[in-house]
Amino acid sequence: MLVRTKRELIDKMITEAIIRQHSLFTNLDEQFGKICAFAKLVRLQKKNPVPLTSERKSRVYFLASGAARLVSVAAVGEDYVSDILVDGEPFGDFSLTGSMPEGYIIGLRPSTHVFYFFTDDFKKLLNQYHQLSLNYNLIICNRLRYFQIRHYVWTRKDARERLLFFFRAWAACTGTRINDKVVLENYFSIGDIGDFIGVSRQFLHIMLNELKQEGFLYYSRKQIWISDQILQSEQEIRKEAV
Repeated sequence: MLVRTKRELIDKMITEAIIRQHSLFTNLDEQFGKICAFAKLVRLQKKNPVPLTSERKSRVYFLASGAARLVSVAAVGEDYVSDILVDGEPFGDFSLTGSMPEGYIIGLRPSTHVFYFFTDDFKKLLNQYHQLSLNYNLIICNRLRYFQIRHYVWTRKDARERLLFFFRAWAACTGTRINDKVVLENYFSIGDIGDFIGVSRQFLHIMLNELKQEGFLYYSRKQIWISDQILQSEQEIRKEAV
């Protein structure tokens, strides 16, 4: 029993250390421990997809670290990449209605973790902690805004603009600025990006080569360089999507 207690204590300390910096817990230093007691931490790996509906209880998930590919299952049984997560986004039952999408999530980096709450527990926590409710509301508002812009790009723009949207969203979350460029560590395969924007690998290669020749972007297996010209045009897309 003592060994089990020590193991639980170690697991609790690891969970708290990994998820503490998430925006869900902003201004909740005193209440963090009590809220975190309801959170479950999961480490993601490329070769071991984690199903979203492994239990009957619905869950609301948050990306804690790293990057992940969210794969949904269509009614006809086909899998498709529904989202690529890089910045603490919520997924699963984030509407808190008790419904869970069919699908699974795959880690894209060695240090990728997600944490989740059972929906019923999380709703009680939101009622109990006002600041937690405010933080969650802001997260959902930002997420819905992202979906609004993405829907506009996916329905009104061509494949090239969908690709640029993907890179802009990624650069906004992470990356290192060097002069007039942003350098990203590349942990996405050609297949990951192609599936997400809805094009074949061959066509994606063509677009990447065109952007490289135009001096807008350089893509390799390890790094991606994105010019300021691409990043600055994001504001125009945001205005159009309103």
